Amino acid sequence: MTTSRSSCTGLIRWCLLLLFALAAAELRAEDLNIEAQLIWGTNADKSPDASHKPVDKATADKLKNVFKWKNYFLVKKTNVVVPSRSTKQIQLSKQCSVEITELAGPKVEVKLIGDHNPVIKGVKSLSKGESFVIAGDDKNETAWFVVIKQN
Repeated sequence: MTTSRSSCTGLIRWCLLLLFALAAAELRAEDLNIEAQLIWGTNADKSPDASHKPVDKATADKLKNVFKWKNYFLVKKTNVVVPSRSTKQIQLSKQCSVEITELAGPKVEVKLIGDHNPVIKGVKSLSKGESFVIAGDDKNETAWFVVIKQN
């Protein structure tokens, strides 16, 4: 009787240990593979900077459905890894950066920084394959946008 009781207690301990290990693995966050694009919107047919290329048709169509600009040009595109439950700053130009913090759930906190000043701060849902757009000021009949996508 003593032997079966100690083996039963041992089995319960192993089951509890396994249950806690599985729960911890489920709660563990993952690194985020982020693609960030700095995009310039304008009604002009060409960008004054020859290195700016038109964005792909799918991105242009999405932006045109929401914003008023006729043309959208890619200023910079970069891929970064945001470590689990950490923050990563992405420098997109001399004037524009984005700070992304991975939060619980499929969410991120995003801070858009323009000319070294905070412009927008918010929490967004972001799952693999999804994207969202944050925008800066509408100045001189142009605007700039940052498209964030999780790969």
